[in-house]
Amino acid sequence: MFYGVKDLTAYFLGIKPKYTSLRKNEFWALQNINFTIYENDITILAGINGSGKTTLTRMLSGIYETERGKIKYNPKVKRVISVFAIKSGFNPILTGRENIYLKASYYGLTKEETEANMDFIIAFSNLTNHLDSPLGKYSSGMKSRLAMSIVLSIKSDVLFIDEGFSFSDTQFKNKCYSFLKKQYSQQGKTLIIATHRLTEISDFANRLLILKEGQLIKDTQDVKNGIFKYLTSCELNE
Repeated sequence: MFYGVKDLTAYFLGIKPKYTSLRKNEFWALQNINFTIYENDITILAGINGSGKTTLTRMLSGIYETERGKIKYNPKVKRVISVFAIKSGFNPILTGRENIYLKASYYGLTKEETEANMDFIIAFSNLTNHLDSPLGKYSSGMKSRLAMSIVLSIKSDVLFIDEGFSFSDTQFKNKCYSFLKKQYSQQGKTLIIATHRLTEISDFANRLLILKEGQLIKDTQDVKNGIFKYLTSCELNE
């Protein structure tokens, strides 16, 4: 915590700390990682809890800064969307319809853009009869459906999803997977999903990255075989 306060104070004063070496009891969350993601890639990011998946996706999406190394985007990439806490940003007092505008604004959409996406969001979430009810009366699954429908309505060049389907029912998850496959395969876009639900998306992913203790230990396009070896290896228990 002392290091955190010290670094935050430095940032507040406009000084970016130089990380040339680790301080006592520190460790690198990510280290020695080098890879390229291409358009039309649907990539699974795998690894046990603590392996660095969320840290990596947050760095790639611009939420965290890099302390070493660089992340470069192709200049033609205009919109990057990241989904982490899928239901965050909702207000339980507002109606579902009002929350659509609220949540969409977090992703940088204007009111006009949100209204243009409204029909898709309503149809995809299948919550027509509940949109004008307070969100506080929604079930957890209904909130997830609404949140994911908002995300999928946004036309993005790169989409990051970190365990976004954990609370969704099987039918809705399959609907999302089918949509994502259609939108991000052979469309000049890129999708990266950090998840433990590897077999669920193995049919439409074409890339598998596996992290262990902050390092990239596997990068393969043989997704199904890579997942099989990963799930049956001792790496899960190490």
